[in-house]
Amino acid sequence: MVAFQRLALRILGLFVLGMVPALVSWSSMLSSPEGSVFTGPKQLAYYALPWLVWAYYCPLIRVILRRWAPLENAGRASWIAVHLLTFSLGWVGNEVVQSALGPWSPWAYERALGFLPFLAKLLRHSLIIDLIAYAGACGVIYGLEARSRLRAQEMTAARLEAQLARAQLEALRVQLHPHFLFNTLNAISMLARKGETDGVVRMLSGLSDLLRLALASVGKAEVPLRAELDFLERYLALQQIRFSDRLQVKMRISPEAMDARVPSLVLQPLAENAVRHGLAPQNAGGLLEIGAERSGADLVLSVRDTGVGLPPESERRGGLGLQNVRARLAVLYPDTHRFTLENHPAGGTLAVVSIPFHREALADA
Repeated sequence: MVAFQRLALRILGLFVLGMVPALVSWSSMLSSPEGSVFTGPKQLAYYALPWLVWAYYCPLIRVILRRWAPLENAGRASWIAVHLLTFSLGWVGNEVVQSALGPWSPWAYERALGFLPFLAKLLRHSLIIDLIAYAGACGVIYGLEARSRLRAQEMTAARLEAQLARAQLEALRVQLHPHFLFNTLNAISMLARKGETDGVVRMLSGLSDLLRLALASVGKAEVPLRAELDFLERYLALQQIRFSDRLQVKMRISPEAMDARVPSLVLQPLAENAVRHGLAPQNAGGLLEIGAERSGADLVLSVRDTGVGLPPESERRGGLGLQNVRARLAVLYPDTHRFTLENHPAGGTLAVVSIPFHREALADA
C-alpha cells in the first residue's frame, strides 16, 4: 500500500512538472491576437503532451545518467556519447508525439501537412527548446544525485564517529576494571600481611560481587544511578573493611535522581581518589559524602571527603581514575558537562560532576 502511494505521488508530481511549462506556453498563446484559435481541449493537449513526454522521460534519464554517465565522468567520450544518445531519444520521441497530434494543431497549414513532413519541420525548429529542456533536466538530476551522495557521506561519517566514540568509551570504561581490581587486591594483601584473615575473606567475597556487577555493565556507556550506587556501595564496603572505623560514608541521594542515567563507573574513581588521597593519609580517617540531585535540566553528582585536601597546584598530578572520568565525560557530553575538583571551605576536597538529566541511554556500545 505504501509503495503504491509513493508511485502515485511520483506520477502526479511528474504530471505537474510537465503541465506547468505547458500551461505557461498555452496561456501565452491565448493572450496573442490569434488567441481564439488556441481554445479547446485539443489545442491544450497539443501543447501539453510534448512537455509531459519530457517530464515522464526524466526518471529514465536519471537511471541512464546514474549508471552510464555519472558527473565524475564528465568530459569523457563515453559520457558525451551517452548524453547525445539520451537527448536524441527524448528529442525525436517528443517530436513524434507532437507530429501525431498534428490534426489537433491550431494552425491550418500544420494540419494540412502529413506526418513525416510535419515531423521534419518540428525537428528543425525545436532543437534548441528541447536541448534546453534536456539540459535543465540533467542539471536537476545531477543536483539531486550530488545532494543524495552528500547525505550518504554525512550519515556514513556520523556512523563512523559514533562507532569511534563508543569504542573510546568502552576502552576507557574497561580500563577501570584492572585499576580498581589491582588496588583492591593490594588492600587484601596488606590485610593478609597483618594476619587479618576474617577481613581477607570478607574482602575476597565482596570483590567477587564487585566484579560480577562490573561485568554486567560491559558494553553500557550509561547505567541508571541506582545501579551505579549499588556498585559504589559494594566498593566502599570493601574499603570500610580495610579502614575499619576510620571510614564513614554518608549518602545524600534525591529520590528523583535514582533513575537518571549516568556514565558507568563514574562515582567509583571519584570515591577512590577521595579515600586514597584525602582520607587514607589521616590517622583518624574521616567522612566520605556522596550526593546526587537534580538541578534544573542537569544532574549534579558530588563526592566530598573531610581529608587532607588538595596539594598545591604545582604538585598536583591527575591520576588514571580522574583522567578517565574527564575523558568519558568529554565523549558522552562534549559541551554539556562540568567537572570540578577543589578544596572544600570546611576542609577536605569536593568533586562535582554536572551532566544533562535524562532517563534514556544516550549510547550503548
